[in-house]
Amino acid sequence: MHLGAFVAHETVLHCDRCPDTLLFHSAELAGLVAPGRTFGYDVMIHAGEAVLRRNLTIEETVAELSERNIRISASEVRELVARFIVSLGIAHAEAAPRLRRCLRQAGGYILHLDSTCKGGSAHLLTGIDEISGFVLLNAKIPSESGDEIRSFLRKLIKRFGRPVAVSSDMSRGILAAIATELKSTPVFICHFHFLRDIGKDLMAQDYDTIRKCLRHHGLRAQLRRLQCGSRDVVGSHGGALKSLLAAIESGQNDPVLACGLSHEALLGVFTTSILEAEDQGDGCGFPFDRPHLLFLRQAQAVMAAVETLLRGSLSMDKSERRQWQRFVDMLRPTCTDSTLVATAASLEEKIRTFDQLRRAMRIAEPGTGAGLNDPGVDVPIRTIEHNVDAFCRQLRADKTRMSRKSYVTMLEQIDQYRGMLFADPIRIRTQQGVRMLQPQRTNNILERFFRDINRSVCKRTGHGVSESFINRMLPDTPLIANLDNPKYVEILLDDCETLVQRLARIDQKQIDMTLTELRRPMTGLDRKVRARLRNKATPAQIVNYVLVNMAQSN
Repeated sequence: MHLGAFVAHETVLHCDRCPDTLLFHSAELAGLVAPGRTFGYDVMIHAGEAVLRRNLTIEETVAELSERNIRISASEVRELVARFIVSLGIAHAEAAPRLRRCLRQAGGYILHLDSTCKGGSAHLLTGIDEISGFVLLNAKIPSESGDEIRSFLRKLIKRFGRPVAVSSDMSRGILAAIATELKSTPVFICHFHFLRDIGKDLMAQDYDTIRKCLRHHGLRAQLRRLQCGSRDVVGSHGGALKSLLAAIESGQNDPVLACGLSHEALLGVFTTSILEAEDQGDGCGFPFDRPHLLFLRQAQAVMAAVETLLRGSLSMDKSERRQWQRFVDMLRPTCTDSTLVATAASLEEKIRTFDQLRRAMRIAEPGTGAGLNDPGVDVPIRTIEHNVDAFCRQLRADKTRMSRKSYVTMLEQIDQYRGMLFADPIRIRTQQGVRMLQPQRTNNILERFFRDINRSVCKRTGHGVSESFINRMLPDTPLIANLDNPKYVEILLDDCETLVQRLARIDQKQIDMTLTELRRPMTGLDRKVRARLRNKATPAQIVNYVLVNMAQSN
């Protein structure tokens, strides 16, 4: 970076008296650029950090390096970024003994374990320590199977020792692997994921019925067309609408405002209110938010209000009355659908029960609006357990609800996971003494971490993480986040002054071998063999060849 392009003349020394004729290369040159490579270590690090930490595009990185007198192509930048990730992963593995000592001094580590994927992509499995914030280990696995996760945990334990506790979601593969490899380790189930799963089991069938019925009636598309047609009228009455809403909120009566608003503008407002009803909620998704139910209830409220308007309005002419009547006729098939009405009532009863459990667990409570980052209220775990026990007693005392399988199943799930939901705080020993620590009640550490990865990809590429992106992603890419942690960087450098010096110590053959293995096709077949399978050898030919030769061999 400080020289640009240069030609090096190296004098290689050797000793005639040594039996193997040892060669002594220039240490200074070896610290600048790897053998056989075109670009120096500092260029590699600059390219890696530009793309992965500052979220520059490949083209922006090329331009930035060009300004520093480094002529480089886009493909060469991609190669440098890949070598930077692999180099960082190797350095991380070599720093494992020092990282392990650091974790032990803090009293151990609390492992948060989760994976992310898109569609049918591979899973990126990551383990993060809650106490230090270090990304400890990453792996690309085909699926969240118990065998894959057990292998991951064995590697993690070998490097960093056993965690003092584990926090995860309710993935069967993860829980099965933890039960096998970390038998005596306390396990903490994410309260948010528990609520989400139990809410889906309780309400998914009713909610799916509502969604299908709404799609069948097609009301949303009709309202969209009506909203588009009334946009100009509503926009021209924006000031009057704002004043009207303010008057309603303050409880003031103003005949001038009531008469000054045109029926077309009022119709546009009602249409928008139905469509906007879906945006209400706490930002946590189903089952915490039920946008289809809110859409239905708002449509029913609007229809009732318009019918009142038709009965009570004295100043409405025939054309306006016909316009309102057509609007009511548009809403009526959906709002009076017997299946929708009955299912909505059943769903709302289940929502009341589910919201009681949310309040008892003091997380993702209705109306908080904290969204997916809600960590829950910081209260003692025993208080939460007492609240949940009270909820369960109340539910069991209700004979009507207990006669339904969905509520019985809810109680069974609470009993099944009770030990992992309300595990005792853990005792850890640090240099400052013994202290009690209650792990976080959610797996938000990893959820936020994966969302940060997606956000970085969006900034860099203009679109989110895709299936192909995860399949191409190098497993140790998440280690980039550790470079924001000064304590981690100090451990990683291992007495080196700069990251350039540290990465220059890594064996380049190991980097090449790692990249070759990571870039091996998922099929295990090279490009030429796959081309022959596509274009020449048909399945019938292959089978016939196998059968004929098997017969001859027998």
